[in-house]
Amino acid sequence: MPVNENSGEPPATDPYKRHTQSTNITNELVIRQDNLTFVTLDNGEIPIGGNYGYGLYFKDCRFLSGYLLKIMGMSPTPILSNDERGYQSLVVMTNPEFLDCKGDTIDKETILISRNTVIPGCILETLTVENYNPVNVTLDILMEFDADFTDIFTIRGITGPAGGTILPVGYSGGEMRLSCAGKDGHLRETIISFEPAPRIVNGKSCTFQLSLRPHETRAIKVQIFVSDTAPGQPGLKEPVDVGQQMNKILRSYIAAVECCNNIPTSNNIFNSIMERSLADLTMMRMSQYGHTYHSAGVPWYDALFGRDSLISALQLLPYGTEPARSTLLLNAKYQGRKYDDWTEEEPGKILHELRVGEMANLNLIPQRPYYGTVDATPLFLILLAEYIDWTGDTGMLKRLESNVDAALRWIADCGDIGGRGFTSYAVKSDLGIYNQGWKDSFDSVSRSDGTLAKKPIALAEVQGYVYMAKKRLSPLFKLIDRHDDANRLNREADDLKERFNREFWMGDRTYFAQALDAEGICDVISSNPAQCLWTGILDSGYVKPFVARLFESDMFTEWGIRTLSSSEKRYNPLGYHNGTIWPHDNSIIAMGLRKYGFVNELSVVFTGMYEAARMFTNYRLPECFGGFPRSKYSLPVKYPVACSPQAWASGAIPQMLTACLGLVPDALHNRLTLNKPHLPSWLNKVQFNNIRVGDTLISLDFRRIEDKTMVNVARKEGDLNVLIEY
Repeated sequence: MPVNENSGEPPATDPYKRHTQSTNITNELVIRQDNLTFVTLDNGEIPIGGNYGYGLYFKDCRFLSGYLLKIMGMSPTPILSNDERGYQSLVVMTNPEFLDCKGDTIDKETILISRNTVIPGCILETLTVENYNPVNVTLDILMEFDADFTDIFTIRGITGPAGGTILPVGYSGGEMRLSCAGKDGHLRETIISFEPAPRIVNGKSCTFQLSLRPHETRAIKVQIFVSDTAPGQPGLKEPVDVGQQMNKILRSYIAAVECCNNIPTSNNIFNSIMERSLADLTMMRMSQYGHTYHSAGVPWYDALFGRDSLISALQLLPYGTEPARSTLLLNAKYQGRKYDDWTEEEPGKILHELRVGEMANLNLIPQRPYYGTVDATPLFLILLAEYIDWTGDTGMLKRLESNVDAALRWIADCGDIGGRGFTSYAVKSDLGIYNQGWKDSFDSVSRSDGTLAKKPIALAEVQGYVYMAKKRLSPLFKLIDRHDDANRLNREADDLKERFNREFWMGDRTYFAQALDAEGICDVISSNPAQCLWTGILDSGYVKPFVARLFESDMFTEWGIRTLSSSEKRYNPLGYHNGTIWPHDNSIIAMGLRKYGFVNELSVVFTGMYEAARMFTNYRLPECFGGFPRSKYSLPVKYPVACSPQAWASGAIPQMLTACLGLVPDALHNRLTLNKPHLPSWLNKVQFNNIRVGDTLISLDFRRIEDKTMVNVARKEGDLNVLIEY
């Protein structure tokens, strides 16, 4: 990305000006397992042509870019679609009026067509056709496929095509084979098999003829396999063991349901939202080097992202600690070791994004991995401390001690650009991301006059993350006899807090600035500093007016808190980071409201997000949604190309529940504190069973009585002190 080095301004032409150039995907069905993701329209199809994000994805490549279904040359009419099981989708359709193969008129809505699709390491679709006519019907079913083998960065419009060669389609032995010889030397193939075999195969189209007696049912089974063979590797492996994979999937989803069953509440809709959230987090799991982590989001960010994987693991800690452990180890494996301007790698830095597709293999993009993120490094340290709070696993601290030291050195050296004492970023890579916080679109950091921030940029929330990381690590260092380092970290954190409150506070606006840039203060009202509540960096004297300002109507919509005030010049209710509502942002803010004792305000934010989740299909919160006031439309407005599901959006409701219950674990001291538990008015009772703190299992009953929330320790297996603070 060419940047004017003198001005530090964003480039006039930015490949990341939008996170994707693709069009609306708001009516998608999504199923996924591990590294395989299938995104279709709500009728189960993948449109051929047009700039869409639908497809079958594997290793950042689209292995199926078209999948159409016709009955006698006509599209069936969908009447039901559902993907509430993350590994399975169901589409039910019926017929328009048509002439069958014998020339007989078949009335509309007399044929039922069902597509049942599962993803046990491949796509397994069963097409069932039922005849509800009183006479025999003979009909043709046409399936048309296409595979463009396009890299996700090309689909998003960030790069041009790599230039691989699409090979002629082949069909033999009952299999259709779509192939591409990649520029990177990889042979990528989509292999489609059918049962029964099609009557006619013409290029990428297959025609089946079915004769059905009255009330007879016939089925066609389609299996779609993907293969990515690197140079020098053997060809397609043995076929996927579908049964074994399905058993593995079912076990993971049963575990997710059991986790949800451990948290029954008095509100059945909320129970369904929680089950959806935990099931989606199960669906978003990926694995690498034996470590499991959460993919960031479907379809654009279906990969390892440092920031996203760390935050989603944080959100999930009270419900399961293994994702945090695994995510820490994987991010440590990719921690920066050298200086590289192309990838923005620096020693000690935690990665931003890892891609493994053709563009990355050809080094045409820096995401191999790319390190252009300012916040993943302190978040890595925070997750480690929070993980130890829940588990008491000090062995993890010893195991990652060198990684912790490297991360702290990066914060002190590379992170402090210009020696201002604040952790900052300044893009270096020609194809790097200009803004490197979680709001990483090119125009997401600005001033009240509408001008964009100039590098180097120090974001408010990042200073909070650094403060929190140092404060949390200080007592842990004492445990491993590093008392001098512990005291130093504590002093550095206190000094950062004092400077932050002095330089970021905008007294005339009773609010903290979004950032400091090369020319001074970025004085917009935004959600960035609201995350600082969670980190504890805000002086108590500023907090009350700050929180009051946060809940004014230009920031709070009754669905949630906007990313940018509606009074700012760059506000757009459908601006990716300039006015939309992000569930994960609100959940972190909710945790901060809890920390500073604003339980009523926490309840208001939780209520807004709960009521938004009620309105979305299958209770699935998307990556973000429109920042319109609730009074304007009475329904949350979809953001056209939002990732759905997205890991940290799925973790938002569970984290908000954690905030309301006031859970503060301290496994090292065998203690669990319940800090001012406060259930909202729509949630009268919560049972949180089998909470694990260290080696102790505990079950708690929370009950709302009038405006108070009472707690009862229902069961305890182990030596744990439970403190309840009202």
